[in-house]
Amino acid sequence: MSESITKQKPLMSSNHHLSAVFAALGMYFGLLLVPKWWPAFGGTGIFLVYIASVPLALIGLLTLLLGGVVGAIRTRLHGSIASQHHRMLIMLGLAGVLMFGATLGLVRVIRGVLPTGSDLLTFNSEIWQDPYSSNFIQGDITPRQKMLGSVVDLLEPTLDRFQLETLLGPSLDTFYFDSTGRDLIYVLGPERDSFFGIDYEWLLIWVDDSGHFERYAIVRD
Repeated sequence: MSESITKQKPLMSSNHHLSAVFAALGMYFGLLLVPKWWPAFGGTGIFLVYIASVPLALIGLLTLLLGGVVGAIRTRLHGSIASQHHRMLIMLGLAGVLMFGATLGLVRVIRGVLPTGSDLLTFNSEIWQDPYSSNFIQGDITPRQKMLGSVVDLLEPTLDRFQLETLLGPSLDTFYFDSTGRDLIYVLGPERDSFFGIDYEWLLIWVDDSGHFERYAIVRD
């Protein structure tokens, strides 16, 4: 009886530690979801450092998984059963990779059609047309980005080009995206929902032959 208890204690301890590691991994990858509810966090130095650590964490998990699989195969080739150590490495590596994949999938579901934070402000033409409304803001997204959802809701076929420019201001005079045939273009701010945001977001608007709104697109340069 005492021998059985002695053998079970290391196993129970290992399972306890494994559960703690799983919980830590869940919290670690769960940080990817924070900017979905708090967009400003996505622009902080802390989040940028965290994002830079994710590839390293994935490499580490894949290394553990590969090491566990190779070790288990070698053990089997020698006619033995895979050790608990190898099984734990496989479980840890596989669970971590699956958690990362599940979190990315959840991020995409939560994001919806528009980038994160697009519904934080109701459209205000005066604020939108402010020359600084698309400028980078440390630790936050721009006013235009916060109003994007409200702007999109206003875009209807009944609006002609004059009305569109009355609401949004004159289209930016730039060669960007000329090849798309767009008619109006507005810069929104630094790109969101990206591990390494180095581009800018733009609102493109097309009008039909009668001069009325036809469609829009949110693009990155």
